[in-house]
Amino acid sequence: MDWNDGHALGRALRDAYPSGNYVTVSDAELIDLVTALPGFGKTAVPPDAATLMAVRLAWVAAAEGEDDTSPYEGGA
Repeated sequence: MDWNDGHALGRALRDAYPSGNYVTVSDAELIDLVTALPGFGKTAVPPDAATLMAVRLAWVAAAEGEDDTSPYEGGA
């Protein structure tokens, strides 16, 4: 895996850190978590902000499912 494997990284993060708080983790912490994953290929090129956001969103989708419904829609 590398930084371009967003969905795979999201699933790996979900499995490795099932109680991880993907909402409040800093970019630096996210980089540390990803680079510590088994199977992550070490790279000298740090990810850009867009790549980090894609990985973070993939982690959310893997952890909570890809259902895009919201409990806040269509109410009140």
